Amino acid sequence: MIQTTFSDKADGNADADSKQSAAERGRRTSVVVGEFIKGSEMSSQKSLSLTARARAQRCLAWLADSPGLANFMAGVIVVDAICTWVDIDARAADAPPADGALLFLDLSLALYTAELVIVLCGRGALKMLTDWIVLLDIIVILCGYFEIVLNALGPTDWVDRLHVMRALRLARIFRLLRLFRRIRALRELQKLVTMMATCFRTLAWSFLLCFVIMTIWAMLLVEVVHPIIEGMPDTFVSCAFCRESTGSVMSANLLLFKTVIAGDGWGDVAVPIIEHSPWTALIFVGSLLTLVFGVLNIIIAVVVDTFAEARLKDVENLAEEMEHDLEMNREELQELFQRIDKDGSGQLSLEELITGARRDPVLQSRLR
Repeated sequence: MIQTTFSDKADGNADADSKQSAAERGRRTSVVVGEFIKGSEMSSQKSLSLTARARAQRCLAWLADSPGLANFMAGVIVVDAICTWVDIDARAADAPPADGALLFLDLSLALYTAELVIVLCGRGALKMLTDWIVLLDIIVILCGYFEIVLNALGPTDWVDRLHVMRALRLARIFRLLRLFRRIRALRELQKLVTMMATCFRTLAWSFLLCFVIMTIWAMLLVEVVHPIIEGMPDTFVSCAFCRESTGSVMSANLLLFKTVIAGDGWGDVAVPIIEHSPWTALIFVGSLLTLVFGVLNIIIAVVVDTFAEARLKDVENLAEEMEHDLEMNREELQELFQRIDKDGSGQLSLEELITGARRDPVLQSRLR
């Protein structure tokens, strides 16, 4: 009797649970169906407009990423730089610039504008405005149009001084560095450009360190060597720079940069002073050893180490290089197999492999 009661209660609870779960499933199904019905209430005209917009954006994105457009704009940038060069030389010589150069400068500005519109519409304006190259393009294009407006207002002195803004278009030459990542034949040049871009921050801090060390030696030169030079008026009669090189810390910095870093006339100042006071060799030779054999070599070591570390972390570039090497390896193997395929059947038999291993030096080197 007790067991029957417990079983009836259990069956009742199970039926209640099943009814509750069925109700919940029904509610969830109605909600899902309701969401799908609401999503399908979009008008066909709006759907077609969104589809057309997506297709247009897809086409613009394909055009923005196409290598043909990049190569064409690279050629435009090079010719624009040459025309700017000719224009600057003509203005410096007070001669009228060539009409063809001015026409191409205006045409290139229109092409830059069209390219910028394609990039912003194809890749997304909010996303591309975070790229410094795109911001540089916008600044250069705005300066170009601002120059056209100033020229339309009339030739005045302050307008002529603003023609230097045309030289800002030369900054677009840096966009050619993007092509080096696509042209695998220029691997050495690509490494140099990548190393410069990767180690730019390291170079900046290295220059600061070099300036600090050089300033310390410059202070010592002003405090110690400057009184000695004032006591040698007849030695530096024909060299005004030698007499004034230790008059201030910045002048001594210029002296160290000129003689130690650039290697220009180290003995003109150092040798007469060392002959007059031999103990000053500690300052001149010490600054030379510290800056040249110390700081500059440390800078080179740090730059190389930074580039090596960045290269190991650049997985995408390593994958591209491995894919390029794999493709080159496939082409070499294809030529090798075609060479040892004597009957031209497209298939290698065991006899052809053995014969190729005996006679072909390339296959022998690969088998080793």
